[in-house]
Amino acid sequence: MSYYEEIFQDISAIYKYVFANKEIHRNTLRKKLLTKGKIASKNKFAMAFDCLMDSDFIKMEKEVVTVNPSIIELGVLQKKDNEFFVVTPKSKKHYKINKSIAAGYKLGDLVDVIIQPVGKQKEVVVLGKSKTTTLENREKKTPSERKSQALPENCILGRVVKVSHDDLVFIPNKKSIQLRHIPILNNREEFSLFQDKICVMRLDNMEIPLNGGVITEVKGDAGNPIHEYDAIAESYGAIMNWQGANIEKEISMLPSNVNVDDLPLITQEQAQFLQKGHVVDLRNIPFVTVDPATCKDMDDAIYSTIDENGDIVCYTAVANVTKYVDLDTEIGERYLNGSFTIYAPNKAYNILPTKLSTGICSLNPNEDRLAFVVKTIIDKNTGKAKDSCIYDAVIQSRQKYSYEQAQEIVDNLEQSGTTKSQLINKIINGDELSQDEQVLMNYYSAQAIKAGFEQRKMIRFVSNKERDIVFDDDFKNVIDIETVPHLQYHEVIESFMVTANESTAKYARDNKLNNIYRVHDSPNPRKEQKANEFFRALGVKYRGDLSAEGTRTLIDMIRNTEKEEVINNFLIKMQSRAVYSDSLYNQNNDENNIGLTGEKISHFALQSPHYSHTTSPIRRIPDYVTQYNILAHMHGTKPLSGRKIEKIVATANKRQLDIEQAEKDFEDISSVLYCEQHIGERLSGNITKFRYTAEEEGYNDSIIVIVKDLEKGINAEIPLSQVIGRQTRDCEISRQRCAVTDGKGNVLISLCKPIDFIIEKADRKSMIVVGKTNKELIKSAESRQEGSINLSKAEQSRLREIRKRYKDLRQSKVSDIKRVEEEINERF
Repeated sequence: MSYYEEIFQDISAIYKYVFANKEIHRNTLRKKLLTKGKIASKNKFAMAFDCLMDSDFIKMEKEVVTVNPSIIELGVLQKKDNEFFVVTPKSKKHYKINKSIAAGYKLGDLVDVIIQPVGKQKEVVVLGKSKTTTLENREKKTPSERKSQALPENCILGRVVKVSHDDLVFIPNKKSIQLRHIPILNNREEFSLFQDKICVMRLDNMEIPLNGGVITEVKGDAGNPIHEYDAIAESYGAIMNWQGANIEKEISMLPSNVNVDDLPLITQEQAQFLQKGHVVDLRNIPFVTVDPATCKDMDDAIYSTIDENGDIVCYTAVANVTKYVDLDTEIGERYLNGSFTIYAPNKAYNILPTKLSTGICSLNPNEDRLAFVVKTIIDKNTGKAKDSCIYDAVIQSRQKYSYEQAQEIVDNLEQSGTTKSQLINKIINGDELSQDEQVLMNYYSAQAIKAGFEQRKMIRFVSNKERDIVFDDDFKNVIDIETVPHLQYHEVIESFMVTANESTAKYARDNKLNNIYRVHDSPNPRKEQKANEFFRALGVKYRGDLSAEGTRTLIDMIRNTEKEEVINNFLIKMQSRAVYSDSLYNQNNDENNIGLTGEKISHFALQSPHYSHTTSPIRRIPDYVTQYNILAHMHGTKPLSGRKIEKIVATANKRQLDIEQAEKDFEDISSVLYCEQHIGERLSGNITKFRYTAEEEGYNDSIIVIVKDLEKGINAEIPLSQVIGRQTRDCEISRQRCAVTDGKGNVLISLCKPIDFIIEKADRKSMIVVGKTNKELIKSAESRQEGSINLSKAEQSRLREIRKRYKDLRQSKVSDIKRVEEEINERF
């Protein structure tokens, strides 16, 4: 027996005995192993034991020995010919074990193992049969030891499905990966563990997925909504739990309420002269929160009034997370790594513990809360910000409203004859507004702010439809996807938030603070060719102008038409990506990009010279940085360094891409789950994409048309031949992927074309929805579109006005809907 083999036997004996007995005294361990003949002498025990201690493979506290749980892996017992192996999901390697060891297990059993370096090689120590029943639960035995992080760059999430009687393939979640069936390189004996499972695959070459990859982890059952959403969130770095001794201790030390008696309070008037070292008492201001009905983390509250000049005074209070989170703690580390809360259809994966996000950092009604408050003076005539100041404050929100409740209050008061002038007169006379009147006053203040946005030519892209996913009682199936109506009061909150974000960015810029800005460059001229082809294929007049004014003109042109959503999304893609930056301008920022105020533009879409995210530190890390350094400047304390902010910027920009992809994955799986329950249902949509098929997909057509349903947001794949009514052998996708052409280069079909289709097939395991259409369905969709296209510009404008009124009335549930319906029918 070689030296290394003998040492390995001694090490294995120690591992197995300590693992079996959990905690054992060092002297007892040595005595037992010597008595049983597992180790030959005290010296050899000491040599093996010290080796393990030096490598941190075992731990000892007060002479009590335990195995370091982080080195224990899950393995699968396999056999090839007459030899037995243990395969670990982390490695492609098969670790050979003796037949005598394998005799105690069955093929396919999950075993706890340790991979131990022995000389220049690695050997496996089998500790025993694992209590973990499925491969998907590996590593979950020690959640306190795990750190949430996104998948490595060479790993992708997907599902393993059977494509023939004995062949499995990996289908990636990301639709941007052109190869839809990726070969699995694991040993075939492992395949039964992966079938119909959500898995992580490691690709040797991301650029050549055809080479295949190795399944490294099983996340859950394909098609199970809870498993699907958790797997997606975790793969993109969501914080899945707050377990662990250190983190639980930190959370337990967090306060549950604000002790106002301990605060050095001053009034708002006193704060005008010196705020350093003090907290401004703004509990007399009747702030309110307005959020979705199910929201539990109220991170901002608003209030507005007028001053002695008649100008509008807007207050935006934001949860002050900086008071409770130190970035150098474990809570702070997870907060930094998470960067953004991920919202799945069934829950939110928060970046702060519940005790913070829905507790002391949430602006709950009638509770004292520390807040970062931005006060902005809005010119009554222009709607532009004249002045602003920032308070380190304590506030008390009066009421929590849902958007629907706030909108109903506005509608009811306006219908009863309450006007802006009446509210202003009450304020001038010193009369207190009722809670409902204050909601209306905030609405009127937002209208003035929006007027200022319009003057500077802010680009307002058409809001993408938000949708709620409705599940059955067992949470196994999606029974409906409901459109969330866009209410006017959504824009009230948006106006207050934009104003506050601009004010804080201006403060940071003017005081030369290290800060994180939200930067958006003008469109890249290199995208011009794609825009030319896109609008030419659609028959839309386009003059090569993607300036702010040109983009606004295009948006107005297609508003309330069948092409609206596709063109709106295209225009968004034509924009440069909005990013976080420690500088006010990106390197590519056009020196000639000057706004109407004469200042250089930092955020192109907003046409703003300065913009930061400030208003939601509960769910975004950049907001914390802005608040922290402004308060540090205000109080004369140490700010976050420029180097630290550089790192946070890099993390935030990467995490932003992760969150966007997670949202797409959530939408895809929710759509498939809905369609499985609605085979044969007729939907209406527009063509949003073309793609080539792969041979393994089983399509007869070489090109697939992707059609997106307008109401539920479902993407269905339809063979091109069904759409154009003939064989497609000579067809090609245009260079800019905006149209399909024949062999002579003639456009056969382009994006935005309306298509009615039937849900033909939906498979939650492969995550594919297939639709079918025909001439009658296409003709029906085209005739529906022609009803609006053939109107004159004046008629289309009038129709948009009536539709808007109709939508507002439906949301208000008033009695004269019938009258407006009759007007629509009579006029059009």
